[in-house]
Amino acid sequence: MIRDSKAFIMGLIMLLAFMGIYAYMMSPSFGDGRNGLEFADDIFNSISKGSAQAVIHGEVKNAEKWIGNTIEVELTCKDEEQAARWADALNKVDGAEVKVNQTNLSLKTDFGKLLANISEDCIAMYDNKGDVVQAKYNTDPRDATNRWYSITKAIGKDLEKKEQFKESIYLATYQKKVIEPAYNYYGVETKFVKDNKGTMTFLLLFYLFYTLWYGFAIYYLCVGFGITMNKAAKKSEA
Repeated sequence: MIRDSKAFIMGLIMLLAFMGIYAYMMSPSFGDGRNGLEFADDIFNSISKGSAQAVIHGEVKNAEKWIGNTIEVELTCKDEEQAARWADALNKVDGAEVKVNQTNLSLKTDFGKLLANISEDCIAMYDNKGDVVQAKYNTDPRDATNRWYSITKAIGKDLEKKEQFKESIYLATYQKKVIEPAYNYYGVETKFVKDNKGTMTFLLLFYLFYTLWYGFAIYYLCVGFGITMNKAAKKSEA
């Protein structure tokens, strides 16, 4: 039963307006068939990619310090096909010595040159130049990048066994700062906050305003139905 018609009407109008805006947000009206949430998600992903760019390029530069450091590792693959695929990738590294025996793979290479080759591929992926990586390895660029992730993970484990902890620890850092972003951000447009201040400000303010709008709509509806919260009276002391 409605006890406060004015508050109820106010809440109903606000809720209907909220639902109308929500329906528009869910419609494919924001370019390329995207709805509002997909548009906002793409914007934030692009801004995130732009923010990560300096980190990736900085780590690629840091990897150069390992040039001249030789590593020798023994890798175990799940099958002969994987061993052949890993060997094909590793043979692209300048000066690498790769030997395959069924599912076992032996690698001797300059650690810095190995990272330089991977960095070259990752930068191409980060710049959305997957065709460059595809031409180099004759496979899907995401598959090629994921292959490097698996190879470096296996190399890191063997380096740990050999107690070459400096190399293994750095390799784990390199994976997180270079290989993973290159894979995850592939296909995402790079944008920077400084170039999208207006859009970012609007999205953040809209989210705040829209959330408060819904809250007040529910509040006025509750008042209209007489649902209120009152502070409980204190019991008198005996």
